[in-house]
Amino acid sequence: MHSLKRAFIAGLLFIVPVSLSFWILFRTMVFFENILGAFLKKYLPAFYTPGIGFFLLILIILFIGFLADNFFGKKMLSMLEKFFETLPLLNKIYMFIKGISQSIFHGKRSAFREPVKIEFFSGTYTIGFITGQSNMKGLVSVFVPTVPNISTGFYLLVPENKIEKLDMSVEEALKTVISMGIFGPENGSDKDRSDSS
Repeated sequence: MHSLKRAFIAGLLFIVPVSLSFWILFRTMVFFENILGAFLKKYLPAFYTPGIGFFLLILIILFIGFLADNFFGKKMLSMLEKFFETLPLLNKIYMFIKGISQSIFHGKRSAFREPVKIEFFSGTYTIGFITGQSNMKGLVSVFVPTVPNISTGFYLLVPENKIEKLDMSVEEALKTVISMGIFGPENGSDKDRSDSS
């Protein structure tokens, strides 16, 4: 009976991550397909076939990538970025998401300088990200993202002596926050595998 239970758990440990990975991949592809696919299905039904929206989106991303790699394309995209940065409200959202994207894909940390631990409520702590030095002496600007939508959160002014810098990268801290603590430097999948061996 004990060996049957172990076999069942081992099967679950294999099937659950694999099935969830395929499900997330499928939902992601459906999401990207619907970005252009919904438009094509409505206005160009004769042209639409399932999957073409996703394929066209990949082509557009590649085209923009090629533009960003040459002089004239960079100038054009830079002008477009400056336009976004002049739009009220949208510019804040755009700059925040751009900072996260650069941090994830290029290791740049223009939006978040470093992750820190701060007291959030009395006796409880959370992970925040230093975004800059405040104009007020002795205070540091810290952003605490909310989950699952990390484009929103709390902007806090925290005394420097109340901040504990964390021994992890911005990427590791973001992964910890987004996964609600399920994945992180101390309890990530690599450590789980090494512990179970």
